[in-house]
Amino acid sequence: MVAAAALGSAVRMSAARVAGLCAAGLLAAAPVTRAELFYLIVGGLGGEALYDEAFTAQTESLAEAALRTVGEESRVAVLAGADASRDALRASLAELAEQTGEADSLAVFLVGHGSYDGAQYKFNLPGPDIDGNELGELLAAVPARTQLIVNATSASGAVLEDWSAENRTVITATRSGAERNATRFAEHWAEALSTDESDLDKNGMITAQEAFDYASRKVADSYETEGTLATEHPQLAGDTAARFDVARLTARVADTPRMQALIDELVGLEGQIAELRLRRDELPIEDYQTRLQGLLVQLALVQQQIDEAGAQ
Repeated sequence: MVAAAALGSAVRMSAARVAGLCAAGLLAAAPVTRAELFYLIVGGLGGEALYDEAFTAQTESLAEAALRTVGEESRVAVLAGADASRDALRASLAELAEQTGEADSLAVFLVGHGSYDGAQYKFNLPGPDIDGNELGELLAAVPARTQLIVNATSASGAVLEDWSAENRTVITATRSGAERNATRFAEHWAEALSTDESDLDKNGMITAQEAFDYASRKVADSYETEGTLATEHPQLAGDTAARFDVARLTARVADTPRMQALIDELVGLEGQIAELRLRRDELPIEDYQTRLQGLLVQLALVQQQIDEAGAQ
């Protein structure tokens, strides 16, 4: 969490220190691209009242966390109940393929039942199910360069390898298609995006790695407490999880036009920082550090203005 620690230090800089770094010309090194985060949350078919209620609650909790994080309904697509059909899922992913650009990020959460017949995984939906191959192709068609795909269904481990790709983190509730019992992972994944217990560095943001570690631990603890054999073993593939900020714990509230403008500027800078962090391995180390420092300085300056405006 080196970048997160640096971010916290920058935000606490004095006005004089910020002014000095600005004068040194570091701001000119910051990239201008604004990366935005989009969500797609799908609650699949329960099949009976107990599961219908659980999947609905989990989907709603995840949707609340997503909206709290980005603050814009236009970037949070939710399919649940009868609306979570195969055609609706196809249409949502097609819309995301049109709506997002390469600099953007995408987080997809699949909640519900899955099945695996030894050859093909299927996500259970009202009406015809959708298979893992088609879902993988639809996800690949979305141009957002950085993706987080969380498949919290039973048998989800069957797609772990097939869905893995460069700049994509794939999380599954099970380690293989053979783990077919209803999972507990979705419940704890939803919890992870809304509790400070999962925020290990206490920066107010939850990374995909932090959320995965929290949910995996809670799943294991639940079986140990019951004294039963675990029927699911969550898995993570990909190297961007520690740098993918998937949820914000506290929503930002703008009560004046000036505060809204400052928050918009702050969000834009955070998006640039997130994009840069995800590209860390692609850049020369000196270039990366110079760009990051420039962005952190700008972020500190805007955060200071927000703090001052809030105190008035």
